[in-house]
This record gives sequence, structure tokens and C-alpha cells, in this order.
Amino acid sequence: MLTRHGLLSGLILAATFCVASDSPFGAQVVDYSTACRDLRFNNPNNVLGAPARFVKVYSGDMGGVSSDAYGGVVHPVVPAYTGGLHLSLISPDEEEPGYVVIAFDHDVVDDPDNPFGVDFIVFGNSGCTKSTGTGMTALDDPATCRLTDHGFPEESVVEVAQSPDGPWYGSDRWRTSDGFAPTLGHMYDPANADTNLYSGNRWWGAPTDPTYPVDPRISFADCAGLTLAELCQRYNGSAGGAGYDLADAIDEDGNELPADAAHGGHKWFRYVKISCNAEKKYDEDGDWDGDWLFSEPEVDAVADVRPATGYERWRERYYTDWTTAWQATPEAIAANGLPNGLNCVYGLAPTDTVTANVPFKVVSFEPSETEHVVKMLSPKQMTATPNGLVVKETASLGTGWKSVKPTLLSSESQGDGTWLNTFTVPKGEGTFFKLALDME
Repeated sequence: MLTRHGLLSGLILAATFCVASDSPFGAQVVDYSTACRDLRFNNPNNVLGAPARFVKVYSGDMGGVSSDAYGGVVHPVVPAYTGGLHLSLISPDEEEPGYVVIAFDHDVVDDPDNPFGVDFIVFGNSGCTKSTGTGMTALDDPATCRLTDHGFPEESVVEVAQSPDGPWYGSDRWRTSDGFAPTLGHMYDPANADTNLYSGNRWWGAPTDPTYPVDPRISFADCAGLTLAELCQRYNGSAGGAGYDLADAIDEDGNELPADAAHGGHKWFRYVKISCNAEKKYDEDGDWDGDWLFSEPEVDAVADVRPATGYERWRERYYTDWTTAWQATPEAIAANGLPNGLNCVYGLAPTDTVTANVPFKVVSFEPSETEHVVKMLSPKQMTATPNGLVVKETASLGTGWKSVKPTLLSSESQGDGTWLNTFTVPKGEGTFFKLALDME
């Protein structure tokens, strides 16, 4: 979302700001340069930690509507636009784009288990456009707000490095950081609306997950004709943001981002740089392709993507249409009459048919001093431990469960259309055990 905070002053700032360690979000601003003169938007602390979930209310009366009706949850129509929620990058002059360099407190790895292949996310304050009306209050029903195929993107350049001195790696395939998908702070869930968020909330429930990306193939064009409620449901619990795959990263000479044995042979980085796009300029009226300096993106946060759960990997494999994938819950009944959760554990596609009516059944659990043995029936031969199947153990009830992934030893036909699968489980501190689905 384009913002103007006064004329350019040529001010360049550089400093170090930190937050607590062990965070999936940006922990330190190593350097930044912006000509933004409004100190509410020229604060590097604004890019640290998690993305904004809530917009401060306006002060005073707004066109006859109480100020309490404005603000509320950050979502694709009401982005994080108020003071203190983002850093506004404005270039000091035509020779130097504005930028910010953010460090994580750990190395971000190109993890093959990450959802959609996305390794990190950058949050800005872009938004979607409505097909009717000009504003939206916190009391308006998202199901009555219909969207167009346009948004408010701000062009940016995103690069990563293993050292704060570079070299820097990016990609022409990477999208702008201040574009799709606009941030969503809380899930659209009218049945479980959190009345503690603000007075009159009837729409927004639990917080979204900033470390889980939206399908990166989706753009503003896919929002055309959707209501805001439908778009938020299609986020599938994600907080949005622009996702990036390290597999695409190259330097200016075409060299790939290095991988090493210390990171399991995977590519990695620790520093991310977001800059104004020097090839995108405005004219004095704010339109593209002008001659008035560079783009002016806003930066809210950066996040390391968490690995997908077993069920999320299964869902991503079989539900490729984002318009229906959000409905593919573990409890949903697949075409074969089994819940999706069972299909995931059995290694079945949602369209597979089965010749035996086999329940989710453990035949035996045999503890030992070195490893435990679990035997389970399934309607299909298994060739590997299915995604989503875990054994949970605890030393005493009420102290929490620890998940352990079993290893498949064999899958033997029983002659009646069922298969007996034998798994081993490493011995831990467990006294109590349960077979479970990794759906969290």
C-alpha cells in the first residue's frame, strides 16, 4: 500500500536493534536506509518479531461512524497501515534505493519438508481492492465484502546472504514482498469469534500462523469475485505474506546460493535484504513508469517457514486446487468413504478405493529395552512409514506428550484384502503411549 510521509529528506539511518532469541522471526536489524520523515514509520523495530495482527482504531468521529468501529483485525482489506506497524522504505535519492537488512538468530534452511517448497516469508502491508465501496469497518461482515482482481502491491527487491557483507542472492522468479498475499491476523471463523479481540467482533477467531505460507502460485487475479470471507478461508490458517524458495536464489553472476554439509547438504541464509525497486518509478501523481524516484514498499516482518506436518504434506499432494484445499480437513470424508486422516495414515489418495473395511486399528504394541514394536492393519500395502503417523509417549499422564516417528519394517498381506504393518519405535522415557495423527 502506497504511503506518503512527507517530502524526501535524504536522511540515511543505520543501527542495530534486537529482540529475544529463538524466534522464527527477524531478530536484528543490521542496517537500513530510508528517507521517511515520519518517525512512526521510520523505526527499525517495526520489522522485528511477528507480523501485525491488529490495527489501532482511528481517533474521533469518522464520517458519522463511531471510532470504535474502525481498526480491528489486520486482513486483506484492512492492512497494517497505522503507525508503529511497519517500516516505510523511501529512497534518499535517485542513486540509492532505500533498504533494510534483517538478521535471523539462526540459519534459515532450504528444507524439503517445507510447505509448497517455501523457505521464508516477508510481510508488508499490501491489500486487496473491493468491488464496491471505499472503506470497511471492524463491524462489517466479511462475507458481504466482494473483491476485485487488483490489489495495492509495492514493488521491492528481496535478496538473501550468508554474511551481512554478501554476496547477495535473489531471483527474477521471486515476487515483490509487499504484494500477495496480504497479511491476515486472525482466522475468519464466525462460529468461534473471539469477543475479546474488540467490542462487536463476530467474525474473527484464533490467530493465524505466520510460519505457514499461502500457496505461492496464487495472485491478486485469483481473488476476483471472492468475498473477503472466502479469501480468508482459502488462506487455510496461514497469516499470508510473500513466500520465497531458496532453490531459485542466485547472485549477480548466476552462481547458486551455496549448500554445505553442516546444513544437511541444503542451501541456507541468515540475512535478508528488502530494497526499493530501482526499475519501478512513480510520477508525481503516484502512477507507475514515471521519473519520480523508486517504489516505496513497506516491511512489517520476516519469518522462517516451519516444516509441514504429515497431513499438510498429504493435503498438498492430493488437493492441488487452492479453492477447495482449505476444505480438506482430517475429518473430511474422502471418495472412498474414509476420513482424510485415515487415508493419510494408510497412504491412500482421497480417490483410492479399498477392498476391505479396515478401521484405524492397532493389533499389538510390544515394548522392549531397546525399541518398541507396533503392528497395525491397513487396507493397502505400505512401502514406507506414512506421512502423519506418529507414536506419542509420556512418562506420566498430565505432563504432555512427545511425538516419535515410527519406522516401517514390513507390510504383509493377510489374504483378506488387509495388510499387517510392523513398525519399530525408539525407546524413550515413555510409560504411556498412543498412536496418533500428526495434524497439528
